[in-house]
Amino acid sequence: MATNYYYLISGLPELTPDDRKISFTSISLRAQLKEHLTEHDFKLVELFYLPFDHNNLLDTFFGEQQKWDNRGNFTKEHINEVTDKKHFDTVNLDQYPGYWKDFLDLMHSDCAPIDEVAASRLLSAKYYDYLETFDNEFVSKVARYQKNVANIITALNARNFGLDLEGNLVGHDEVVDALKKSQACDFGLSSALEYIDDITQIYEIENITERERKIDLHKWKYLEDLTFFNYFTVEKVIAFLLKLFIVERWYHLDEEKGKETFEEIFNEIKSEFKFPEEYTLTYGKKR
Repeated sequence: MATNYYYLISGLPELTPDDRKISFTSISLRAQLKEHLTEHDFKLVELFYLPFDHNNLLDTFFGEQQKWDNRGNFTKEHINEVTDKKHFDTVNLDQYPGYWKDFLDLMHSDCAPIDEVAASRLLSAKYYDYLETFDNEFVSKVARYQKNVANIITALNARNFGLDLEGNLVGHDEVVDALKKSQACDFGLSSALEYIDDITQIYEIENITERERKIDLHKWKYLEDLTFFNYFTVEKVIAFLLKLFIVERWYHLDEEKGKETFEEIFNEIKSEFKFPEEYTLTYGKKR
């Protein structure tokens, strides 16, 4: 039977996508939730902090000097422990998510992915599969939604630039098969995914920063619709957390940073594909 958190949820502030003044962070929220949620429900919350652990893990494996993301569940000592090939065989992996073992074994083998993008794609696929092993419909639906939206955008980028999509999608399922094979505007997915038309229309927005913003707004509405009848359960708490992640993402952005944001996002796209020579950073072909 689901636990209701009347006082906790009633005390959470109202978030809006345009919030620029927040009195707490997802880090401080996690500490608060650990005190008030059951052990089972807190483990569900921790699942959605794992992508920050992925970033820290991959940056450590590939020697990237990125700023450490404290939103991850694991400390630097934990990450250094599992990325140290010399002592990896002595590490107790029971404290880490189940899907990490296969990934870490691969990363320490002679068959490890040659770059961070390929490793990230593999880790993400394992992560989404892991989320679907939990007996919680909300967690499973959010996992599928996040994976599908990311894959749809990747497929649209590939179609837009005339690039090979093979090996660039996350996971293996019917949606991935359709994205690879279909030439239809909606990839033949309109009956399977109610939001496919929304995402393809958002992709048509030329301003890439505005496009990213609209994608996040779509995620926001998806979470609201999904938890419409979850008033005081852990699902409402997780939806609040995911909205807070969106607010944090845009917290420091303003119009002056628009070009910088565009270039960062475009570079992420470039890292996924090998672009033809005729393409430049002007987001189109050379004239």
